[in-house]
Amino acid sequence: MDLSVVMPCLNEVETLGTCISKCINSFERMGINAEIIIADNGSQDGSLELAKSKGARVVTVAEKGYGKALIGGIKEAKGKYIIMGDADDSYDFNKIDEFYQKLVTGYDIVQGCRFSIGGGKIEDKAMPLTHKYIGNPLFSTISKFFFSLPFNDVYCGYRGFNKEKFLELNHFSGGMVFAIENLIKFKVSGAKCGEIPVTLHKDGRKKNKSHLNTISDGWKTLRFLVLTCPKWLYFFPALILLLTSFINLFEFFSIDQGYKSYNSIKQLITSQIFFLLSFQIFMFGLFSSLFAQKLKLLKSKTINIFFKIFKLRYAFFILFILICALISINFFNNNINLDLVYLNIINYFIIFFSVLLILNSLYVSLITLDETS
Repeated sequence: MDLSVVMPCLNEVETLGTCISKCINSFERMGINAEIIIADNGSQDGSLELAKSKGARVVTVAEKGYGKALIGGIKEAKGKYIIMGDADDSYDFNKIDEFYQKLVTGYDIVQGCRFSIGGGKIEDKAMPLTHKYIGNPLFSTISKFFFSLPFNDVYCGYRGFNKEKFLELNHFSGGMVFAIENLIKFKVSGAKCGEIPVTLHKDGRKKNKSHLNTISDGWKTLRFLVLTCPKWLYFFPALILLLTSFINLFEFFSIDQGYKSYNSIKQLITSQIFFLLSFQIFMFGLFSSLFAQKLKLLKSKTINIFFKIFKLRYAFFILFILICALISINFFNNNINLDLVYLNIINYFIIFFSVLLILNSLYVSLITLDETS
């Protein structure tokens, strides 16, 4: 089969029939072998009966959520290509051919764009102002900056993609975050991505309301984007803290020897605190990177090399060196002639760093299942 159109459905009886009719008209005009999949998420308003009477195939998805419904419907689809769209008549399914033509020419995913920046159009009152001017532009900008996505409207639910490629990527998001996860995974996998302008029409429903939850869905999306891009959340802050640590250490050594009192102690302690924070945040970045790679949201040669090189025994070797340094500093202090205050500060720093090193190394070893450590 050439194409499957998948629509998530939850009590869409008011508009579902119109959407199905538009799909059928497109199939006839295009002259292709296609089907319509209604991924039902628990409708009780007659949507299922209407869909069947119109010739669509109903797939019941027990797990609730936009993403769960789509994943369930896509897995049951028979078409080589998938085009997904909402069943509220906000997208014109007479335009299916535009997506299909780009897919058959070699694109792995084709995303619709409702905003003028991508040539799209949003009809009056078709989108809440908070979504139009804040939410969607914000998340699209963050996604482009964090993941270099070539899309101007990451939350547009009108898109097409290669089914085989989709199944390789193991999507997991159950809610609205699926929309962005889908785009990121295709981009990270090296897929050929395209975008076409679409028009967002006013929701055709009169009785039922939108299933979107602005605050909840927005927070989940922001959390998803931040946590799956360790470079900006962890590695850059860790680098800044490390540089700050070195600056404070330089200022410590720059203080006149005759005035080493409160200021010098403050500079030394501050340098050590920033160093420990830098190390811990860097380790959080490694943890986040590993999980992002397992979820197929990140590809990084640097991270792969690190995890190939990393062995728990190396951490214990570094720990051994730190312990030897700690013992040596205290044993030979008479020759070094360190002030007792500075000696204690250095001792505590080595102890704290050693504890952080071992705990983090044990955790890295655990999550990488490194049996040879």
